[in-house]
Amino acid sequence: MGIRLLFLILVLLAGAPLIQASAAQADDFSLPKAATGDLKKLTLNVSQYHVVQAPPGDEIELLNIDDEPLGVGLSRGDFCTAALQGTVEVSGVLYGVTGKGGDSLVDCAEPEFDCPRCAAFNLGQNRFVKLTSSEGLGARTYGLVPYRTVAVKSGGMKLGTVLYIPSARGLKLPNGKKHDGYFFVADIGAMQSSQIDLYTGMKPLAWRILGSGTKHSKSVAAYIVTDPAVVKPLRAAHMASARADAAE
Repeated sequence: MGIRLLFLILVLLAGAPLIQASAAQADDFSLPKAATGDLKKLTLNVSQYHVVQAPPGDEIELLNIDDEPLGVGLSRGDFCTAALQGTVEVSGVLYGVTGKGGDSLVDCAEPEFDCPRCAAFNLGQNRFVKLTSSEGLGARTYGLVPYRTVAVKSGGMKLGTVLYIPSARGLKLPNGKKHDGYFFVADIGAMQSSQIDLYTGMKPLAWRILGSGTKHSKSVAAYIVTDPAVVKPLRAAHMASARADAAE
């Protein structure tokens, strides 16, 4: 074996644990505190979205983008909640919002539905698709990672953008760990341009920084991070999620 080839093998073997460690950091929320002095600062409102769990109902039938029935229905309230959150689980099967149809199936605005910001979103026009992934429907390049993924308004921040929110650092997660403050833009949603929507899987959070996109929303300082040591593991985690989605 040549000396150069041997050297290359040793380098690759030495680098493998580093790559694994980076991926582990993304899952363990153990990325180091960011130095924000030279980073671009944004002022954002943070809301959250999650997988809605609902029983079958007979008031509103879920339709696909071609207005064909998907064989499952919801109550009016559950339909509006699912249309707002983006993903619903019914009898163990996931359905995700895939676009809008021509006709509205239900009025999701106040006072029928308790959501001050929903009138502008035409949630009754939302159409669904049956999902195979346990983590919902995200962008094609990136999957969804609970407590890491944020959605932004279409035409806003680019997918793949990493944000650091100092006020989120140290906040508790459902598994007892503490968040490191980093988030990854991997999804598109219906929201204000200054709003990001944090994906929480099936367990919503009670963080003090979270609002609802209304006048009660709380503004937070966020910074755009470009450090490869942070961006790469977060991108890898979301791409791995997308591959897992495709394989199911």
